[in-house]
Amino acid sequence: MKPRLLHHLACPIDRTPLELLEWGRVEHTLSESARKRAESQGILPRDLESDTISGALVNHASKLVYPIVRGVPRMLTFPTRVAEEFWHEHGSKLKQQLPGYELPTAQPQPGELDVLRTFSSEWVNFDWDGKTYWGLDPELWFKSMRFILGLERDPVDGKKVLEVGIGIGGVADYMAREEGCELVGMDLGYGVEVAFKHFGENPFLHIVQGSAFAPPFPTESFDFVYSFGVLHHTFSTHVAVESVSTLPKFGGRLYVWVYSPYDENRTLIRRALMAAENVVRPVVWRLPEGVQGVVLSPLVPLYIAHQWLRKQRGRAVVNYGIREAMHAARDRFTPRYVGRHTDDEVAGWFQEAGYADLTFNSRPPRPDYVPLAMTTCTGVNGKRVPQQG
Repeated sequence: MKPRLLHHLACPIDRTPLELLEWGRVEHTLSESARKRAESQGILPRDLESDTISGALVNHASKLVYPIVRGVPRMLTFPTRVAEEFWHEHGSKLKQQLPGYELPTAQPQPGELDVLRTFSSEWVNFDWDGKTYWGLDPELWFKSMRFILGLERDPVDGKKVLEVGIGIGGVADYMAREEGCELVGMDLGYGVEVAFKHFGENPFLHIVQGSAFAPPFPTESFDFVYSFGVLHHTFSTHVAVESVSTLPKFGGRLYVWVYSPYDENRTLIRRALMAAENVVRPVVWRLPEGVQGVVLSPLVPLYIAHQWLRKQRGRAVVNYGIREAMHAARDRFTPRYVGRHTDDEVAGWFQEAGYADLTFNSRPPRPDYVPLAMTTCTGVNGKRVPQQG
């Protein structure tokens, strides 16, 4: 955690400021170009020149402690394995320094522990090799993301951006490097550790473990908030969108991409996958991680063969290996929740939350390089405006 991140965080329970307790850090040397970029954005270079690897964030008003473990602030409001390990290692020290303080013990949202478990497994096991991202060359994926996020129309250069659900952080790293923004990447799962390992030295990228239902940021604090393929994996996509909709500033923008019922019915193969999912997923999400892998392993050759056939037909894809195929199988068959929503449904949520100037991925012409699923699913982009009355 870089010192700069403290300027962006707040207690996810009462939104009050936090104090940093630092026990271990690593130093970084900023390049001259990074230093100039920081200064041009009003950021003190020294706030980007180190990472707190071990420590805590403290809410003195409520006497709460949030762990910083392996470089990542853990801002979840309910008990987790990492928080328990942190308290076992550092609890006696904290009791001496901060008597009466404790870890947060709120209840998670329905099914949130299951979501934490399955998506941690999916992304930690996928890791990052820089060769493939959802079946594409990473640079092509980033180019496609740039299109669907509408960055030509609304560039984020010099702006403060939040990605809700970063997975292992490849897109977040790209945005902070190539689009000139300062980006905070949040995810519920332990894939944040993989993201920090690979991308933590990017001076303009901050990584946080947190929940979309209790985001650890002040309201109205980001110029652009986006979430791609994440919020439909919650007990209520509507409630999740409502929660993150408070984070953009007035005049800022929110983008949400979720599965649609149309996308799952547009081909025979997709209809077959949907039928299999309806049978398999309600059983598999309940299984332990190792058993999930065994159950899903027969699907791996099918995913590899399907991807190979797509490439033979001239699609801009890369061949799957076992790692990529298992990742795809886990993504479809292990989540507890999978919501599917239409453009009109999500647009209604945006309007309820005070957003206007809505645009839809399904409506403008799609460049050939953009995967079809990116526009047949539901992607809505809107501007936050003051509500009347």
